[in-house]
Amino acid sequence: MFSCFGTTQLHVDGPIIIFLVKERVLVEGNKREIKDFEVLYSRSVGEVRCICCCFNFYGYLCRHALCVLNFNGVEEIPPKYILSRWKKDYKRLYNPDHNSDSSDSIGSIQLCNKLFKSVLQVVEEGMISGDHYNVALQAFEESLNKVHDIEQRHE
Repeated sequence: MFSCFGTTQLHVDGPIIIFLVKERVLVEGNKREIKDFEVLYSRSVGEVRCICCCFNFYGYLCRHALCVLNFNGVEEIPPKYILSRWKKDYKRLYNPDHNSDSSDSIGSIQLCNKLFKSVLQVVEEGMISGDHYNVALQAFEESLNKVHDIEQRHE
């Protein structure tokens, strides 16, 4: 957060307050530039959102959002911003083992690895274009419905 400075309140829209956080950013060698980041903060809901979308992309709050929380006297990061994958007691449902491709091993880890690899292939193909995305999403939805159908037949 040391590169951020000048947290100022720009606008109040009901319960939402918009802040401007300035940050010194390193560009082209040793040259520094000052960039502005808008951060929305709702004290009543305990929600903070930055224009950089760091939380959406990476799963942790950016320095801009942390500056706004600090500016407003929030001493602890709200629990909804601490995802389970960042906790010490996080347990993976799968253990990616990229060396195991034998089709005769049927342990739950191997089954999960095979499903995980298959899903990754579909995701990578689905990212190519909008049409690929729509087909991949529809395939996932159909697959989930088929799995649910099997569950209902066994009940």
